[in-house]
Amino acid sequence: MKVAIVGAGNVGKAVFHDLQHVNMVREITLIDRNKAKAEAEVIDAKDAAILWEEYGPKLDSGGYEKTKGADIIVYTAGSSKVEADRMEMLHSNCVIAEEVFTEINRYNQDAIIICVTNPLDVITMKIQQVTGRAARKVIGTGTLLDTARLVRFVAEFLEISDRQIYIPVVGEHGASAVALLSSFNIMGTTMDEYLKNVINPDAVLNVKALENAFKKGGFRIFYGKGYTSTGVSAAACRLVANIAADSKEILPVSSVLQGEYGVQGVAASVLSVIGRNGIEDIHEVMMTEEERNAFLASVDTIRQSAKSEGIVG
Repeated sequence: MKVAIVGAGNVGKAVFHDLQHVNMVREITLIDRNKAKAEAEVIDAKDAAILWEEYGPKLDSGGYEKTKGADIIVYTAGSSKVEADRMEMLHSNCVIAEEVFTEINRYNQDAIIICVTNPLDVITMKIQQVTGRAARKVIGTGTLLDTARLVRFVAEFLEISDRQIYIPVVGEHGASAVALLSSFNIMGTTMDEYLKNVINPDAVLNVKALENAFKKGGFRIFYGKGYTSTGVSAAACRLVANIAADSKEILPVSSVLQGEYGVQGVAASVLSVIGRNGIEDIHEVMMTEEERNAFLASVDTIRQSAKSEGIVG
């Protein structure tokens, strides 16, 4: 499987290096407007591969023409001015996405596209609009990372393995994201049952603390090192691995919805079956009335941002 990464910034470099350890990826091409930078990253990685003594994928760099034949395109490009508020980058990153994919479409019209660039959901919509690809072949990493942050918080708080925790986050990859607490379970038991039976009979779930855990977790990283890269790279690589293996794993990712949950033409994260064709299916899960209203409000937040860029009417 050939993967092309567009953008050799902090996130693009992280994806480039992490993907070299993903099974079934046989070729990786790093693409950037600064071709010398992309080439240098590739040469550096080739040198490292000698010392690791690994037979990894073929590595290459170049311009948009190198997307030809790629099965997956991971899009990480965007404005060089990174803002803590994702929406501050909305217009500039929409313009860049249109320029980039107008060019890419000359060489590749079939690859599954994984979008990492913020504001994630609107850029996912923009890419789908520009490329004309089927909605389920343009996937944003979405709330996959938000979900991971929330799971980590709960696991650390309860001092248990994160593998025992299930709590999906849906909606916008941003401030309006919604944790589906009604689906929350630990080792098959609900959170309330676990708290009462294991922690304390009078224990009560602090919903506000949970929301802060995944909604503000990225800010701590951003203000600490100036950008986020490792977590979102892991999210992108998880998607690549699932597509390559045709795993049918269910993950919360973003795509332009086609009537699911009553939403038409807006990208938002929902639980999606990931396989060789991208999003193979979307399973609508039960939500409480409060969760559904919050989810639809989150979708409307995305819709209004997209409307400001003329992506939706």
